[in-house]
Amino acid sequence: MKGWPRVKMSKKIKAIILIIGFFGIFMAANFVLAADFGVNEVNNGLGGSLSSTDPRILVGRIIQIALSFLGAIALVIIMYAGFLWMTSNGDEEKVNKAKDILKNAIIGLVIILASWAIATFIISRLAGAMDGGGGGNFFDNSRGNFSSAGAGAIGACSVESVYPTDGQNDVPRNTSVMITFKEELKLDSICINAAGDSCTCNPDTCNKINPKNIRLYKTDSGDACSDSSCPNPNINITDILVSVPSGNKTLVLMPASPLGSANGNTNYTVKFTDQVKRLDNSSVFKGCGNNYLAWTFIVSNVFDLTPPLVVRGSAFPLPDNEKDIFQETTPAKAAQGLLTVNSCPNIYSAATVISVTPSSATVVLDYHGQLSNFKVSVPAEAPNKAQLFGSNNNLLGIVDFDDQGQAIFPNYLTFQVSDHPAGSFWEIVIKPEQLADTLVIDNTSYTFSATAENNNIKVPTNCNPIVQATNIEAKLSGQPEIEVARNGNRVVLEARVAGESGNNISVSTTNNSALNVQPLSGGTDQQKLDRPRGEKDRPMNSVIQLNFNEPVNPMTVAGTAAEVAKYIRVVNAELSSPAGTACNQNSQCRSYKCENSVCVGDYVGGKFVISNGYRTVEFISDQECGVNGCGEKIYCLPANSHLAVEAMAANLKICNSDADCAAFNPFKACALTPLGYKTCQNLESKNYPTANFIQLDGIVDAAINSFDGDRSTYSDGPLGFYNENDQVAQGNDKKDKYTWSFYINDQIMLVPPQITSVLPAQGQSGINLADPVIVNFNTLMMNSTLATGKILVNNGTSTIEHKLMNLRSASPSPLGYWVLNDNIDIEPLDGEPDLTIARIFHTPFAESMTFAAQVGSGVKDIYQNCYKPSVGPGCAATPEAPSCCFGAAVSQLGVDGNCQ
Repeated sequence: MKGWPRVKMSKKIKAIILIIGFFGIFMAANFVLAADFGVNEVNNGLGGSLSSTDPRILVGRIIQIALSFLGAIALVIIMYAGFLWMTSNGDEEKVNKAKDILKNAIIGLVIILASWAIATFIISRLAGAMDGGGGGNFFDNSRGNFSSAGAGAIGACSVESVYPTDGQNDVPRNTSVMITFKEELKLDSICINAAGDSCTCNPDTCNKINPKNIRLYKTDSGDACSDSSCPNPNINITDILVSVPSGNKTLVLMPASPLGSANGNTNYTVKFTDQVKRLDNSSVFKGCGNNYLAWTFIVSNVFDLTPPLVVRGSAFPLPDNEKDIFQETTPAKAAQGLLTVNSCPNIYSAATVISVTPSSATVVLDYHGQLSNFKVSVPAEAPNKAQLFGSNNNLLGIVDFDDQGQAIFPNYLTFQVSDHPAGSFWEIVIKPEQLADTLVIDNTSYTFSATAENNNIKVPTNCNPIVQATNIEAKLSGQPEIEVARNGNRVVLEARVAGESGNNISVSTTNNSALNVQPLSGGTDQQKLDRPRGEKDRPMNSVIQLNFNEPVNPMTVAGTAAEVAKYIRVVNAELSSPAGTACNQNSQCRSYKCENSVCVGDYVGGKFVISNGYRTVEFISDQECGVNGCGEKIYCLPANSHLAVEAMAANLKICNSDADCAAFNPFKACALTPLGYKTCQNLESKNYPTANFIQLDGIVDAAINSFDGDRSTYSDGPLGFYNENDQVAQGNDKKDKYTWSFYINDQIMLVPPQITSVLPAQGQSGINLADPVIVNFNTLMMNSTLATGKILVNNGTSTIEHKLMNLRSASPSPLGYWVLNDNIDIEPLDGEPDLTIARIFHTPFAESMTFAAQVGSGVKDIYQNCYKPSVGPGCAATPEAPSCCFGAAVSQLGVDGNCQ
């Protein structure tokens, strides 16, 4: 009997099988890899966090997970069919079986892909309907949340920035919402009066938002308003007061009552409809991808009671107490410092028990903190338990008594008593642990001790500052970096090598009251050149910059110098004359402006601009002094001037009795302050930080906390000026206003900025959908120009368009973006920021799509020099080819001003 005939597979058939197999693998793998199925997020949700998850998100994730498993199964089946066919060895039955399996697997894969497309479409439409129309939502893989398509108006269209930003977490309940547009708004499309009629915004009679055009609501409850009307009453819309800073481009929305709840996080959506108008009465969103603005953020369950402050070392120019000297020859000089012994430093001693009352109990300490009083009590309802309280009656722990009558409080103490009836109470007084003080010279640390061995400095048994100074001199005499000499209770420190390097020898101690340290300074190299004294005097075309640690309300810090002079101003730092006083030269006037022998004004003219997520305030003078490389005007501060910036804290909210403070725990006492009025205070006589929102008279943050000029972490109000130039000579009256001074020379800096690196790099793939685009500059930048969109510059008879910082996608998509940046001090660290890092944040990137980032010639450095001719990574542009496009220098851009 003959067997089945052997069928030899041709090379052509094998090639077809391989192509089909690879195609199936590619399609399935691409489908699986192209989607973020949110497995971890769903697992976390199943672990107990589903209560805070949008049901749309949960359904979308479940569908994606199910389809991912089906796709993986289809992939395995295709691979199996290919394997079966390739190993059939001419067996026609196996070949036919493999064909059937492959055919069915491909049909299944097509069905899976079609299901994925249909499900995605339906979910997006449902999400759009729940979002109130206008384009719907899109899924944010990075944050596990739906992000409104209306956020695409930020950056790419008419909105410059918002606070809180889209998707921001942990927003305090007492926050304001701030929005800055790129053009002036028609204010009667924003505000209504008490009767609900549209009106031009003003703080007295027209200060509420029009809920038909602007609304803030809980995202999970949805927007109850249509495009033309809102239900009355609308229980899911927050009552909001609105303020409009100078320029009519920024809105400050202050909820009339706190957002969120004390029980957990709450999602909120802010929405601006197409009825918000420009001055020409057209929609401010006309031409945007979606004809509205909407974004979301998450409000926590806490209030912000921390006032804003100026980040130390972030101001530009830095505080400077001496004007530079020009063309002076200076010999090399060794840096010197001084160590004054006022008393003997501490040596180590363990914590000890001083008394236990009643004395029936014994206490063994295991405590390394600084509390000196404890209380142990036995609850009336639980005689077998012991409670431990600290000095302020704060509960530290509850434990059970064991069979030996011991109550062990870990990291505090062991309490033992033979009898502990319910209601019993003991007071324990201890002497806290005392750590040994240290003295650090450069990289060598010395410890104060009862002995002088190793790196210990002996402390005399009976303290004598002169003996202690002698012991310090003896120990430091072998120090390689410094020479020492004692004079009574003072130890003079001098760098062994003369020159500026000696200024970098650090000296510090943990006990500044016992050892007064004056760090090594004054070392100079021998040279003949312009010699800075203090900080370097800055060019006339400098922009004054002030950086806060958090967003501040723009109402009192943005506008012309005249509009905000009560709250922030630039003035002559010398003893100078006010407006109307006779003068002979500009330097005699507080305004640096002497005209017709009379001082004009009480402050330097110009404008204040807020940027960088409302964290940076910049002052630009109004005195023209030239043009930059882009033909744009440069403005200069007074030449050879000594200037000061004065920033005001706001007055605090006034109270009349303790009843007014009952809701402000722990600031529950209404007490008289040095300000001359009563305000709410805590047990430490610290003030409730909130200012009066209706009558703002100083700098406040987004939660309306008054400015903390002296960085004490509490708001003291406008008592006096904390002077950054003289941080030592500060009294209780030197707070909470803030000032610093610096010198301006008669030079103009005209060197353009450069880009040193960008991330993601040109052509890079596999980018996280939420990562910002990072641009590193080689110098400090003018933060208000690190913005989105473009500016128009009049150059002769023509108007030139200069781009700023932008993101573009390969196809239309609801991409919103905004710019935040930081000034960085690089090596060698000297406390002065050297360069700026800009970050373009954005709503989630779409998968499998190409994006282009742009830095245009509208971007300027701190001296108003534009970014042109452009220099970037791998691209050295020239005046003939001034633009860098995708890593290459080009001479021309497209008609839209973008790289072709």
